[in-house]
Formats: sequence, C-alpha cells, structure tokens
Amino acid sequence: MDKKEIKRQLEAMLEAGRSRTETFKAFSGGGVGDRVLAYWIAAYPDRDLYEAHYRKINTLVTISFIQAFLGAALGYFIGATIGPSASFILAAIAGVVPLLFAYGFYKNSAQAYNIYIVLAITQLPRLFSGAAEAPLVATVGALFTLGILFFVMRLRSLLFPDFAFFGPKKVKGQYVFSN
Repeated sequence: MDKKEIKRQLEAMLEAGRSRTETFKAFSGGGVGDRVLAYWIAAYPDRDLYEAHYRKINTLVTISFIQAFLGAALGYFIGATIGPSASFILAAIAGVVPLLFAYGFYKNSAQAYNIYIVLAITQLPRLFSGAAEAPLVATVGALFTLGILFFVMRLRSLLFPDFAFFGPKKVKGQYVFSN
C-alpha cells in the first residue's frame, strides 16, 4: 500500500469517528513511519474545533487580508524607487504571500499555521533592526508582529491540540493524541 492510499484510509477512519489513538495503532508499523503517521493524524482538522473557533479563524483571515493590502501598497512604493516594473513585482510578491496564508488558515491547514510560525520566528531579529532610527515605529511593529504570532500559535494549539511545538506530541517516547 502506498502513502496516498494509507493517508486516504486514515482520513476515512477519522471521518467515521474512530479515535486518533486507535487509528494510529491500526496503521503503526505499516508502510509509513510512525512519525509521519502521527503528523498526519495531528494535522487532521477536527470539524467541531473548527466550528468552535470559527470567529478567531475569520479574524486571522481578515488580518491576513489587511497585511496583503498593506504589503502590496508598500511593495509598490518601494519598487517605484527601483523602477516601473519592479513596483508591480514587489507589490505582487508582498501581496500574494499573506493571501496564501489566509487561504491556508481558511482551509484549516496545520501546515499553513506551522509555516507562518516558522517564518515569523525567523523574522524576529529584523523587527528591531530599525529601532535606532525610529524607536516608536519599531516598537509598534514588533508588538503587532509578536501579537499576531502569539495569536496564530494559540489558535493552532486550539485547532490542532495534538501538536507540540512543530511536531506531534510525544510522551515517554510514545505519540499521544486527544480523542
């Protein structure tokens, strides 16, 4: 059995209402490693959790749309100083990336949350690079970015409770799932 078929069967079992622990035990030791299997189970979206936190997800999608608009505008103006075609290229790049995240958040994709968290964490040192020239602007920008980062991390923990920081939860060498 190939990976795609195993993933299809795993999703069918979870949709049928079988517990995550039972599903993991049923496929453990098969054609897919336990780590990958545990990740698939932890990343499987729970409809009840999605409905319970729907407003928070909509808030995050709205923030992403605002970021896309501001990023496109800023990219256009920065690109205009470089050249006429650069303004459209930078505007497209700065506008599309937040829209891709908004789509991932709306589709309840654990990978979208994980990628956003990784990218935000890697950009943290750049937040304070302009603090000497404009300390107020740098502080407001840093607080805004950190607030969104913590909001995304909290929302991911609510929607996907089986994740530790980036991978599935493991206790004493065993993967554990909320059922």
